[in-house]
Amino acid sequence: MRKFKCLLLLAFIGLTTSAFGQSIWNTVNTDGYNRIYVGYNGVKAKVDWPGADDLKYPGFSIGYLRGIGLTQKAPLYLEVGGELVYNRYKEDYYDDYDDVTYDYKEKMFALKIPVSLAYRLNINDDFAITPRFGFDFRINLTGKAKVEAEGESFDWSLFDDAEMLDYHNFAEKGYNRFQAGWHIGVGFDYKAIHLGVDYGTSFNEIYDKVKLATTSVVVGWNF
Repeated sequence: MRKFKCLLLLAFIGLTTSAFGQSIWNTVNTDGYNRIYVGYNGVKAKVDWPGADDLKYPGFSIGYLRGIGLTQKAPLYLEVGGELVYNRYKEDYYDDYDDVTYDYKEKMFALKIPVSLAYRLNINDDFAITPRFGFDFRINLTGKAKVEAEGESFDWSLFDDAEMLDYHNFAEKGYNRFQAGWHIGVGFDYKAIHLGVDYGTSFNEIYDKVKLATTSVVVGWNF
């Protein structure tokens, strides 16, 4: 993952420098653009507990963004949007004391607001490469945990302090509703079709000593 982040950072710096050198003296289109997209949204809960493993939450997202031209001299854009994100976690674990296998699941919905600075390098009339860097604001809307064993089940809210104390082992409070973070990525546009890859992490924790790292791959339509 460190190599992946370094490659994204180098791509951003290299492509931006190249694009700036080629187009700084040219007037560019500042009308901006709109984009709708769907994609894979893989979240890793990075757990900083002794002996604990990171947890993987695969999921998907659907979103919209607006690219706003910032200058007439270079293809520099401010991208602002919003996306709905769904992630889930599943684990089966065996309790040898009770001789029972438990089926544990978590499901979460969030509203994510990305704000990026993007530099669009037009290779030709049809193809463009756009490195970007920015920040994310994440509002965790709903989250449920559910345990099933021997035909019985119970569930609770991941954001309710009282329910987490009652049902979740070792929990002292519910998950945090709000998070902020950063991301870096690159987009590829062929005519109206967009393909984007991004990686980022949260600044603050969703739970005690637990932060989120997100890798997303999206396909979209520019208009």
